Amino acid sequence: MTTIYPASNPPSGNTQPLAAWTKDTVPVTDGSERQLGKEAFLQLLLTQLQNQDPTNPMENTEMTAQLAQFSQLEQLSNMNTAVQTMTGYIQAQNQFQTLTMIGKDVLAENDQLSVTGGQTDVEASIVLTEPCKVTAYIVNSKGEQVRMLDLGALTAGEHKIEWGGLNNAGKKVEDGAYRLQVTATNLSSGAVLEDGVFPQVSGKITSVSFDAAGAPVIHMGNASLALSQVIQILEGSTKAAADGGNTATPEA
Repeated sequence: MTTIYPASNPPSGNTQPLAAWTKDTVPVTDGSERQLGKEAFLQLLLTQLQNQDPTNPMENTEMTAQLAQFSQLEQLSNMNTAVQTMTGYIQAQNQFQTLTMIGKDVLAENDQLSVTGGQTDVEASIVLTEPCKVTAYIVNSKGEQVRMLDLGALTAGEHKIEWGGLNNAGKKVEDGAYRLQVTATNLSSGAVLEDGVFPQVSGKITSVSFDAAGAPVIHMGNASLALSQVIQILEGSTKAAADGGNTATPEA
């Protein structure tokens, strides 16, 4: 045990030295004892009044200034409480409104796919900023590739990807969450596109949960995404959102 401060000499009448301060005995605080609350402020003011010099009492202007400070402290404390309460109400209202999205179809900027009951319940698409040769990969939750889709040369714009929930052997994959990964190379230069490929998913919201901070998390089967990733919320089928796009069919 390392000593931080040496033991003090014993005061008069004591026969034993005082215990030394050590790293294990030095009190640790979070600094809250240095914060002056409204009750401590009022107590300090009353103590000051009780112990003032009768021959030189506190001036009225000084008293008024300290009381004004106390009033401001009280108002700020009440305002902080009101803001926290209002924030809680707004968060609860937003959470309730998110629950009304269950059963609706959404289009979102996300790469998560889902297979439930042997069927894909999330459709995937990509948006290209320039013509490219595209290869799509479906990977499972372990990061293992289960399917490679050679989509060939695609024009700029949106393209729907047909997967079908099959692996490279043509068999149905297990139920669970999957991800779409895309490699795109420019048709002219052959350079790999870094920022010009944007994956999208669409499907029906099956449930909504909330993370530790209270933010909503949307679930489409086994796929999940943040509310901020939603592009469109549709009453009908999400297929309507892809009517204007093309279908990218894997090359044989």
